[in-house]
Amino acid sequence: MKITAIIRAGLHLIKLILNLGFLRLALGWKVKKARRAFEKELIKGGIPKEAAKKLGKKYASVKDEIMRQIRGSTWGIRH
Repeated sequence: MKITAIIRAGLHLIKLILNLGFLRLALGWKVKKARRAFEKELIKGGIPKEAAKKLGKKYASVKDEIMRQIRGSTWGIRH
């Protein structure tokens, strides 16, 4: 009975790790897409391209902060 519990726990752990990996990939892709759209709209609105890129970088920093929070809560490490 203990062996089946260990196997089940291992399978759940693998599933969790795969889901977190997929979450990271999906979030990165969505953030990249949103950043590009945001920058295009700013440029259409008349903001210089360099300023739009500077504002667009905030999207990447938000994604990094979200991933840091997930990683910290998953592994018990606080940054």
